[in-house]
Amino acid sequence: MCRVVVPECGSDDDSRMKPCRALCEKVKTDCESPFRTKRLYWPTRLRCESLPESNCVQSQESPVTPTVPATCQQITVPLCQDMSYTETVMPNIETSTSMQNACEQARSGCGSLMSKFGFPWPEALKCEAFTTESCERVPDFSVAATARPTCQPITIPLCRDLRYTETVMPNFQGHATQEEAGLELSQFFPLIEVKCSPYLKPFLCSVYVPECVSGTPRRPCRTLCEHARSKCGPLLTEFGFPWPNSLRCETFTTESCDHYGVGSSGGICEPITIPGCQGLSYNQTIVPNLLGHTSQREAGVKMSFFNSIVQTVCSVDIRLFVCMVYAPQCLAGEVQRPCRSFCEKAKSGCEHLMTRFGVSWPSELQCNSFPEEMCVSEDSRPEMLNAVGLLARLNAGGYSVRGKSLSLKTAHLLLTLMDADKTGDLDVVEVFKLEHYVAAARREYVESYESMNPPSVTQTQMKRLCLLESKGGIGYDEFMRVLTKLQILRDRFKAHLLSLPCDCQVASFSLKQFMKSAII
Repeated sequence: MCRVVVPECGSDDDSRMKPCRALCEKVKTDCESPFRTKRLYWPTRLRCESLPESNCVQSQESPVTPTVPATCQQITVPLCQDMSYTETVMPNIETSTSMQNACEQARSGCGSLMSKFGFPWPEALKCEAFTTESCERVPDFSVAATARPTCQPITIPLCRDLRYTETVMPNFQGHATQEEAGLELSQFFPLIEVKCSPYLKPFLCSVYVPECVSGTPRRPCRTLCEHARSKCGPLLTEFGFPWPNSLRCETFTTESCDHYGVGSSGGICEPITIPGCQGLSYNQTIVPNLLGHTSQREAGVKMSFFNSIVQTVCSVDIRLFVCMVYAPQCLAGEVQRPCRSFCEKAKSGCEHLMTRFGVSWPSELQCNSFPEEMCVSEDSRPEMLNAVGLLARLNAGGYSVRGKSLSLKTAHLLLTLMDADKTGDLDVVEVFKLEHYVAAARREYVESYESMNPPSVTQTQMKRLCLLESKGGIGYDEFMRVLTKLQILRDRFKAHLLSLPCDCQVASFSLKQFMKSAII
């Protein structure tokens, strides 16, 4: 570019060292794909055929002078090493006039497919530029049978939390690797961040990292595309960008839409965003919900009435039941309703507690309004959770502070605290109790300590909690860990209480037991 705009002055008068035609063509070829990504085009004023082939500059260092005739050399390009000939000559014939028919056959077979994905046939391979002079030497190429592409784990972070975990390359944009696909996908991050549509991310992932089905990519869903475009397209237009031509919804079909959570009636599943309903046995919901709320934001506000009830251990089933009403489970675009028996079970466990506080069971949740068949009758979560599963559940449930979650070390302590039967994992009831314990401790930390800068516990507060003084404050994870250690010590002390006829509490510990408890 510099040699075009500010050419080097040669030794002769008014002599300019121009760039070579081959250099222009190489730059044009290298830049064609990035240009297309940015919706740019090669300048018409920079026509490569107007540049010389000799007495010019091919690179930054060396000028090109007329050379002796080229000689044959062994083919080293891997893609072309299994052809019927083994030697080539450089420079190649990309801009020469030969093999027109072979090129036309290639274009007729691939040109339409390339156009379908928004790629024009390369300017450098225009069939009109070739002749039929050497066609008799062109062998009848046949495509060798190749192995079907294999499924591979999704490595692009944005698409790792999908309902499927494997993809296959090339994708529907022609990317050969996930690295290449991820690079182009990154341009959509701002749109995803502003959350213009909950369907944008699953749609983009279905295009750039499609689900792998027996080595074949599952096609994206047209309905999903249309919903994403209807919300995000106007935002793009507002900033002067059209909806990408390579993502035109009209190029997709509705054949695979049920696999992407789109029902026959047009309903679409979306990820649960209500904090109180995250970390359940399902993670997809649909709006409007069973009470007619048209957004999860509205449902979350209305559901706040139940927060205090859910946070009390009145029923193991109450949280799941309430969520299945306000953020109902969605499968293939269809809502899943809780069973009448499930409602009655949750109600019987909590109604007495609500009555004590002068609150009656809500009329919109009357159990006779729920079906007895074709419904969800119980929690389908795994019955037992180890420390790793427990940590994942707490993170999914939003038990973090300013993006900082608990550590696996703390999860092991929490498991030890609630593992009443000493099995090494927690059942549904133990997990339920643990979630309330963590919620209460988190609330105490946020309300009492986290607002300080840095987050800290005063010496008086620490003495009240039987904590040691901590210079520079104490973090959320450390706070939870120390508090849990103290709870475990308290429980172990109570487990060794002696029955003595006095107004006191005495426990019997051996030195070994005491040391073991003190260093947990």
